[in-house]
Parts: sequence; structure tokens; C-alpha cells
Amino acid sequence: MQRSRPAVFYGLTIIGLALLFALGFMGYYEFVLKIRADAAAWAAQAGLAVAGGGLVLLAIQALLVFRAFIHPLARDEERLEELDEAVRRLAVTDELTRVYNRAKLEESLLREMEHVRRYKAKASAVMLDVDGLGGINRDHGDRAGDRLLVNLAGLLRRRVRKNDMVFRWRGDTFVILAPHIDGGQAGRFADKVRREVAEAEFDDGLHITVSVSSGELSGDDAPDAFLARLKTGLSRAQAASVGEAGLSGGEGLSAA
Repeated sequence: MQRSRPAVFYGLTIIGLALLFALGFMGYYEFVLKIRADAAAWAAQAGLAVAGGGLVLLAIQALLVFRAFIHPLARDEERLEELDEAVRRLAVTDELTRVYNRAKLEESLLREMEHVRRYKAKASAVMLDVDGLGGINRDHGDRAGDRLLVNLAGLLRRRVRKNDMVFRWRGDTFVILAPHIDGGQAGRFADKVRREVAEAEFDDGLHITVSVSSGELSGDDAPDAFLARLKTGLSRAQAASVGEAGLSGGEGLSAA
């Protein structure tokens, strides 16, 4: 009913315009063509009345058209843009933790590698994995494990710099992409993250440790190869005692 009202009012203005011009023509015919009394003055007054009334009705029509059609179309376009933006965010966001997903990681690595090649810029990444998540799931349930991952992702987002990016690579493995820092700085940052996670208390009273590795991007890197290097460093860290330094990797790669 609400949506039909503008159409009804618009139809009434059309009828009003038709009546206005019909009355104007009838008056002109009656007084000018038949009687011809004061023809010029009456015609001028009638013309002004018809023109003025017609302009008012046309303005009402324009307002009705705007409110009924143009304004809703503008709102719909804004909603479509918002939905499109939401879809784009969902396409690059991990559903559980709300950090970036693996597809966005590979895209971002390609961009940073191009910056390294073209501008000789520095960029590094940190990979971390939760120690013993399977045991947490067994002892506390899968939902507790999911909450832990969400909490950990939130801690990482708060810990990183504004231009750093946090990704969930797979399962309980996260990657932090850090532009403008070299391998040595990334190693120190990875160790800080490891210690901060170990000191934190998460939901359900959980305390955890993480294994970490770090590496610097090189000009001839590819995303898969670079991630494989980080994974190798992570495996070395996991093989070491929890909370202790692991083995060093190759150039630009370390594990802790």
C-alpha cells in the first residue's frame, strides 16, 4: 500500500493538469472566441493562471517521481555497493577468525615480492603454529579450540603494526606479513610474539605456546617456495623443546 501511494498521487497530478488545460481552453473558447469581450486582458490572465497551475503540478510530479523512483534507486545503489564490498571482504577473510585467508596471503605475497624486485624494498613474514591444539580439542572440545584460534587471531591483530597483515594459512597456522623489515628484525619480532602468546591467558583459562619461524622475501621468490621455507623453519622449531630456540634456517630464515 505504501509503495502504491506515490503512483496514485502522480496519477492525480496528471488528471489535475488535464482538467487545468481543459478549463483554460473552455474559458478561452467561451470568452474569447464567442464573446470576444476584453479578449486580450482575459487571455493574458487565463494564460498566466494555466501556466502557473501547470508549473505547480509539474513540480509536484517531479517531487513524486524523485521520492518514488529516483531516491529509492540511489538507496538501492548504495546498498548494492555495500553488499559488493561485504562480498569482497568475505572472499579474502577467514570465516572463523576474521583475519585474512590463504588466497589473500598469496595475493599479498605477490605484491610484496614485486615491490622487492622493483624497488629493492624489504619485506618479511612470520609463521606461527599452536602447540598441542589437538590435545586442547580432545580435553576441552572443538568449540574451545575454535575460541582459542579466534582469541589468538585477535591478539595478533592487536600486536602487529598498522601496515602489517595477519593471515590464517591453514588449520592452526598463522602468517604475519610485515613490509619494510629485514630478516633480522622479523626474527626478533617473531620471538616477541612467541613470548607474548606464552604469557597470555585465553578463554576457558587456556595457556598455550606457539612455534614460530620467520623469513625475508627475496627478489626471485615465489609464494609457494617462500611459504615452504617458512614451513621448514616451523618444523625445526616444533622439533625443538617448547619455549626454547630452535635451529637456524638458511639465509633470511630462522626458527624459534
